Amino acid sequence: MCSKQDSRRIERTRITNLVIYALLVSISSVMFVIEKYIPYPVPAGKWGFSNFVILYTVLNIGFKGGVLVGTLKTLIGSIFTGTIFTPPFFMGFFGIIAAVTFQWLFSKLNFFGYIGISVIGMIANNFTQVLVGSIIIRSNSIFSFLPLMIGLGIISAIINAILAQKMEEIFNESNFGNNIS
Repeated sequence: MCSKQDSRRIERTRITNLVIYALLVSISSVMFVIEKYIPYPVPAGKWGFSNFVILYTVLNIGFKGGVLVGTLKTLIGSIFTGTIFTPPFFMGFFGIIAAVTFQWLFSKLNFFGYIGISVIGMIANNFTQVLVGSIIIRSNSIFSFLPLMIGLGIISAIINAILAQKMEEIFNESNFGNNIS
């Protein structure tokens, strides 16, 4: 049986977790909407700058947190951009799940830094998006975009790594990031 003090601590932890997750989902969802308006040379493509929040979440909270934030970002962002349940939605949804999975797995090796993990996530994301797109349109021709997507993705992966590291620094300085469980 929990004491009254333990119950308050547990409740405070739950509220803190809720606030942190709400902040992460909010930041990534807003970035998702904003990046729709940044020109990208691949049809229906985006730079993926909202993924810095997912990278931060995977590396600092873990796999479940990454899946949760990634899923909610994709759902909320797609609602606000009018792409919910369209082919780009499914491509992005499965792409982010692949990215989270590979980022989490490779982070366990303790070999790659933020940039390496970000590039791995970008490759997993882009490959999965193209694979899902090819299934939807029933054509492998979409794979012709993959080299360009990966080339451009390296730029966004590096930017995402820098932003995720900065987010970690800010959260750690404010002691905010140390409260998640």
